[in-house]
Order: sequence, then structure tokens, then C-alpha cells
Amino acid sequence: MLSHLVLMTAIASGAPQAKTVDEPQRIAVAYLKALAGNGDDNARSYLLGGLTLTAEDFTIPNWKIKKREPVQKEKGAIKAAVAEMNALDRSGRMTLSGVVNLDSEEAVMSLTQEQAEKMLAPTRARAEKFKKRFPVFAYVARVGKDVFWHPSNPWRNVTDKLGDKGDYELELHMFRIEEKQADGKSRVWPLRVLRIKTAAYDSGWKILPASDWDPEF
Repeated sequence: MLSHLVLMTAIASGAPQAKTVDEPQRIAVAYLKALAGNGDDNARSYLLGGLTLTAEDFTIPNWKIKKREPVQKEKGAIKAAVAEMNALDRSGRMTLSGVVNLDSEEAVMSLTQEQAEKMLAPTRARAEKFKKRFPVFAYVARVGKDVFWHPSNPWRNVTDKLGDKGDYELELHMFRIEEKQADGKSRVWPLRVLRIKTAAYDSGWKILPASDWDPEF
């Protein structure tokens, strides 16, 4: 069953209206204030998967919501989405085995780019299939990124709680956050607030953690 992706703009058309702060934005702001040291530090607990040692110490000098992307909503079959994720895992393990089973470390190091591409092709094809069929689910799972394979990827724990009957409803809100550095330079990074619901589980509104090395992940 194909998922249904619905894109909705966060700004209503028509006559000007008073701005209202919805729950995803409230959580985003609370989290940002905590990172900047001028809010309730408990807001860090909104992180999906809980607060890590790295996240506990992370701070930012200042922040501004530069842009809010259109909200993404997706409804799909739980069993099918998790099956796609498991199939990608199996493909990745097979690719890894192909590398580990080579005769020597020198053989691994001497792989040509063409050979490496051939080994990665089945995994890449499986990942593209996943992203096409369940785009939002695949995105929050970090499909196509190195962090997808990391055992601490919080989405893995979430999928264990979804059950295997019926559909999931997934909603993702993306805020582009701008930081100004002391030298005048600025950095823009994504802050993602999501919620997934099934008959057996409701995550509540959570913040999808960035990886330690690249917030775009």
C-alpha cells in the first residue's frame, strides 16, 4: 500500500490574521531557549530517544527562526514500512559481509571506486525504493545517511513500539534556525519536530536529533 504524502503550508492565505503558535512551534521555541540558556532546561527532554550526554551539554549563542517549511503528513501501513526498513538493513549487512570476508585488509584498501559502487548498488537501490514508497518515514529514519545504520538511531526504538497492525500517521514540521556568531557569520540548520501515532503507540511531539557531526542529518 502506497503512503499518502500531504504537503500543507504553514501560512494561511487571505486577510492578515493574528499569528498563533501551534504545539510544534511551542516545542521548538522551548527547546531553542533551553539551548541558548534562557529557558527551562527540561525542554531538552523533547529529543526523540531521550537526552544523550552530547545533547545535554550542547549550547547555542543565539537563535532565530528564519523559515518554517511546509508541514509534511504521511499515512501508511506500519507493517509495510517496517518491512522496507528491515529489508534495507539486510541489504546493508550483506554488503558489509562482502567487505569483511575479503582476504585481507590490503584487499579492502585496494578496492576501486567502481568495485565499491557495485557493492553499494543493491543498498542504494533498496534505499531509493524505501524513500519513494514512504518518503517521510524514510526521512526521519535517516535513510540514505550514514546515521541510519547507527545502533543509537532513535527511530529504531520507535519502530519497535509501533505494533504491526493498521496504519501509522506521521507529521513532520521543519524549522530553519539561524545562529549569529561573534564574527558576524551566520549558520542555518534544521530543527525538526515530529509526531507518529498508531493504534498501539503515540510518540507525542518530539524533536528529531541531529547527528553530532552534521545537523543536516
